[in-house]
This record gives sequence, C-alpha cells and structure tokens, in this order.
Amino acid sequence: MRAIDAHVHTWTREIISQKDLDARRIAAERTGIEPQLDSPVVNLKEAMKQAGIERAVILPIDSGLNQDMPLTLTEKTDWHAQEVEHDDSLITFVGLDPRRGREGLEELRRAVKEKNCKGWKIYPPNGFYPDDDDFFSYYELASELEIPIVIHQGFTSRFKHVKYARPIYVDKVAAEFPQLKIVLAHVGTPWVSEALMVSAKNPNVSVDVSGWQVFASRIPHKLYEMIGEAKIMRVFPNRMLWGSDFPLFEHAMSLKDWVKFFSNIQLPEDLIERGYPQITSKEIELVMWKNASRIFFGGQ
Repeated sequence: MRAIDAHVHTWTREIISQKDLDARRIAAERTGIEPQLDSPVVNLKEAMKQAGIERAVILPIDSGLNQDMPLTLTEKTDWHAQEVEHDDSLITFVGLDPRRGREGLEELRRAVKEKNCKGWKIYPPNGFYPDDDDFFSYYELASELEIPIVIHQGFTSRFKHVKYARPIYVDKVAAEFPQLKIVLAHVGTPWVSEALMVSAKNPNVSVDVSGWQVFASRIPHKLYEMIGEAKIMRVFPNRMLWGSDFPLFEHAMSLKDWVKFFSNIQLPEDLIERGYPQITSKEIELVMWKNASRIFFGGQ
C-alpha cells in the first residue's frame, strides 16, 4: 500500500537549542536508549526508502522566543527550505510562533511565497494558547495563502508546557476560520476524545496518528479503540492522516514496521462485538496516503 508520512522532523545539533538537546538526553535516559541529537534529511530519506514511503512532510518548530537558538527565525526557515529544494518527495512547513507579531507575519508570507514552504507548524507548548485573538491575523494570512496548518497537541518534551496543547483551544480557531485546513497532531494524546470531538465538530479539522506507534508496539488495543471511536465520530477515515513523528519513536517501532502495521490494521473481534464497525482496506488507503495527498500535496 502507498504511504505518505504526514509528520516528520529533521535537524542537527547545530540548529537546535541546548535546552532541546538536554530534553532529548533526559527522554533517552528515561527510555533506556541513545539520545537522538541529530536527524539529518539523509537519515529520513533512507528510512523512507526502506519503508516504501513516497513522500513526507517536514514540520520545523520555532522555539526562538523561549530558548536561545543558534539560528535566527529566517535562517531556520532557509535551512529547512534548502534541504528539500531539489527533492520532490519532501516538503517543509515553516515553524512559526504567532507571538512574534508583525515580524512573524512577514516571515510567514516570505516562507510561503519565496521559500516554497507548504504550510505552517504551530507549537503551543512553547507558551501560548492558539485561540488568542491576537493571533487571528496569522490565521487570516494562512487562509489568504491557502496553506494548511499543523498544530502540536498533547504530550510534549521537557522544558515546555503541556497545558497549552489541549485540542479544545483549537476549536475557536476552526470555527472562526472554516476555510482553514487544520491538522491536530498525535490525536491530542492524552486528550484523545477531545481531539476527536473538535475534529468531528469542525469539518476543516483532521488528526494525525504520529507517535501512536508507541501504543501499537505495547498496547495495540488502545490504538484500535481510538480508531473505532474515530470511525463512529466520522473522523476516520476521511480526516485522519498517517504519520510517524520520525525519528522520535524509532525505538518503539521502526518506520518500516509502522507502515506495515497500519497498512494491515483490523479492529479486534471484541470491539466488533461491542458494535464498532470493521474498517476496510479502502479506508486505510485514505489514511495512509490519500488524505495527506489532498491536504498537503494538492491531490497529486
């Protein structure tokens, strides 16, 4: 089955903050693995090749307002734009904190118009609620530019603040900007029901399953129940996107195994007996690549 990864990351230790490096070391120590301090695009390409993934969406994060960053905002945009410049299998978004005001608006326009960034990645755990009225000029510009936005939701890394990442704080944005395509990352874990509710209520909102390979590898029934609920709420299959959060969960399940797992997913018999409808291969196909193709690649 074809696959598009709707949620990946690239970086090297030269472009991220010391705090983020420390956070990766802390997370690795707790998990008992080596810290992921570098994720160059060459590693992503090799993993995509092994997994049979046709395309991927790189989602940079702007942490420049609450951490000391090696690159300026524009330098970071340019760094990511350059790494995908001659590769049709990859696109990058611009990572942008909407608290940047006019500077950020100018950078959003430049990133899309001049650097060919295909969307905007928002990271609320850096310290803001996305439904602040002060940010509405950003959503107006994103609508004008006809770009999708991906908003981090739920669990975050050390030194950031998870309280800002609840799906309920996206509902106002989705309702006020119905033409804006919004993706709630990670199905809002741990606020899964809330993420599905916001998506079910707002037809312009989708969810991505990046990071869920942690559950697939340890508690697959949690993943099955989420998909069953999403289907009942009519979020699955048309507004769910497959993704990995590469390379952050390779220790739980490799990209190749995550493709194989989700491509062949079926709800277990106990959920069917409880009234959840079985999922079909055509529905899985929508999640694995067709929805991402429509939202991020213009249906190509």
